[in-house]
Amino acid sequence: MTAYQLIIAGSLAIIASYLFTEFSKRTSIPSVLMLIGAGAILGQFYTIDSASLAQPLEVLGIVGLVMIVLEGALDLELSKERIPLIKKSLGMAALGLIGSVLVIAFLLYFVFDMTIGSAFLYATPLSVISSAIVIPSVDQLRPDKKEFLIYESCISDILGIMLFYFIIGMLHNPDPVQEVTNFSVKLLVTIVISILTSFGLIFLFKFIKTKVKIFLFLAILMGLYAIEKSLHLSPLILILIFGLMLKNNQLVFRGALANRISKMELKLMEHNFHIITRETAFVLRTFFFLIFGMSMVLSSLLDVKALVLSVVITSMMFLVRWLLLKIFGKGIGKPLLAVAPRGLITVLLFYSIPSDLISTAFPESVILYVVIFTSLIMTFGLIKNQKVKAKSEQNDGEILEAVG
Repeated sequence: MTAYQLIIAGSLAIIASYLFTEFSKRTSIPSVLMLIGAGAILGQFYTIDSASLAQPLEVLGIVGLVMIVLEGALDLELSKERIPLIKKSLGMAALGLIGSVLVIAFLLYFVFDMTIGSAFLYATPLSVISSAIVIPSVDQLRPDKKEFLIYESCISDILGIMLFYFIIGMLHNPDPVQEVTNFSVKLLVTIVISILTSFGLIFLFKFIKTKVKIFLFLAILMGLYAIEKSLHLSPLILILIFGLMLKNNQLVFRGALANRISKMELKLMEHNFHIITRETAFVLRTFFFLIFGMSMVLSSLLDVKALVLSVVITSMMFLVRWLLLKIFGKGIGKPLLAVAPRGLITVLLFYSIPSDLISTAFPESVILYVVIFTSLIMTFGLIKNQKVKAKSEQNDGEILEAVG
């Protein structure tokens, strides 16, 4: 393709993604599914080597994940009133991840010729809720439900990535005690560095006078993310902490710190970051799922064993979620059960499995099936919630009319 043809194709992709998003708002069908479907259709007309797409897909996924987590963090307000909600979402994300990993790992261990370590490694990506799908899909929900799901999905992303690389470390390191110690130290170092770096970046904003600086800060964040990742730290914690500190600056910059930077400057920085991250996340999400769809081998979907396994895996994940919602979902209500899609982070982690740990026994079509099944379940759940909400509003209107 010529340069102009690529520009036209990219422009059409973004326009189509916008239309998919608008259609999604009216139907609750995730735009991600439509992008994957469009990519799969395009893949039938344009023969592309899947291996050549692996690295571009990984880069798009990493940058997209950073933007999506930052976008989610900038939507979250911290206050005493929200502490119970944050605790619930943290418990739901952590236990949901662990519970899903356990049941899926033992299923893979018994069904396929996999070691228990390899089974746990492959189970982890399938257990992570995708904030890339959740965040743009829950705008129509009640604020407390929306916040719960954003917290849960962002925390699930972070914990899932940490667990994934911890398992890799355990499989490569013959001394498990040493690996646990290294992991704990790295986690503590990551948190300390993230807090100090976030303070530094926010103060730096005050002293940079150039008009073009948001992308400068995003470049710094991406560079720090890559450096921390190369040091085997957990850089998504940096992104989450930075976003939370910027959004909730009134809780952080108080007392002596309040005089160092004005509320107006902080508000301007937060507003600009919010716009840029939302727009950038939209574009990156578009191309990631479109390319993922193009890279799929549709013939692999004819694997009946993989289809049955995917149905069982999805059922077990939602059983775990249903049990946990009995504890952590009280007072928030439906449709939390249905909103647990797998997506960007699942695909990204599968591409990150080291070559020496790849299992040929595991059918890759399971990934696509689980992404599709969980997205469809979310779709039906959100549609049902919209119908219930509309009916409730209609009944309330009829009651008010009768009283009037």
